[in-house]
Amino acid sequence: MKTKRIVKVGECLNLSAKFKLIYHIGIDDQDSIMIRVAENEGGGYFSDEWVKLDTILTKLESAKKPLTSFSLHGIFEGKSANTPGFIFAVLYVEGLVERDLDNPRVYVSCDPKPVIEVIEALIKAGTDIKVSNIHDGAKTSSSKSAPTKKQNSNKS
Repeated sequence: MKTKRIVKVGECLNLSAKFKLIYHIGIDDQDSIMIRVAENEGGGYFSDEWVKLDTILTKLESAKKPLTSFSLHGIFEGKSANTPGFIFAVLYVEGLVERDLDNPRVYVSCDPKPVIEVIEALIKAGTDIKVSNIHDGAKTSSSKSAPTKKQNSNKS
């Protein structure tokens, strides 16, 4: 799983709709469809590891209903608590989950077949998007917080 071919670069809002995420959909050397979060404008840490779509779908199928981002805990090697929520936002924008009609704070799974068909068409067309290297698990927001009083004070 060293080499990935990126077939789609997308963007979406996080689940609270406060900041933008950039994500990649790709395939590995066994043609498994994979997803990762690549950038986050919100400044929080996340893991940019690739996760197989089959692993995500299996986890959602076996998860307690209704679904939340907590349904994805345990499938990431990285330890960031943000990653499941960010991936869940990707699943939402891609049409793999939708908000529950009775409770819009939770989600239900959607039929993955139409989404997979679109991705497979990109694969078959030979789509291969080149992106610059993404640094592992970094905060990708370009804004920096202001120094605190303690950081500004000079000890004599």
